[in-house]
Amino acid sequence: MLEPLRRFIGMRIAQFRFRKSRERVISFTHLLPSAGTVLVILPLSPEEAGDHANVLSLFRTHFPPENLTVLTPAPRERIERLLPRSRVIAIAPDESSLFYIPRQVVLDRVHARQYDIAVDLNLDFMLPSAYICRESNARVRVGRTGPHADTFFNFQVRLDQSAQKGDAYGRLVQCLQMFFAEEGI
Repeated sequence: MLEPLRRFIGMRIAQFRFRKSRERVISFTHLLPSAGTVLVILPLSPEEAGDHANVLSLFRTHFPPENLTVLTPAPRERIERLLPRSRVIAIAPDESSLFYIPRQVVLDRVHARQYDIAVDLNLDFMLPSAYICRESNARVRVGRTGPHADTFFNFQVRLDQSAQKGDAYGRLVQCLQMFFAEEGI
């Protein structure tokens, strides 16, 4: 019963926090291939833990593993085995406030590195991951279209509601691949 109210208050807090920031006009065509560091936010809810390996594979192909940071729900051992030279940040369920805003300790771990690209892989809007994506200060913040997506993402991918989760990640990879292919990378 209080869940929608908590989400609403959390969204208002996030909108207030980012109200004065203005987006620069950037060229995605040249920015993605020339990017140096990437933050990939894996789905935070267990229901969404789908086949996102193709997205990780795309970034592993185009970036050195030490330039890839993955934010994952705890525990993180599976991702560390998959990406042994990449940086892995685990977020526990209790590391978000009552209103779904990530705690400062999580943001400090994210701020330890600067990112050129941040990608939120949650197919449903999740305030903690969207907030982390925005707070990462990445030049390109990729997320799914939605009612509040403009507050957090400057590159939005429209995914079909009826699509399977694996198909949605495949479409995201196809969309991002267009920009990498543009430069012949």
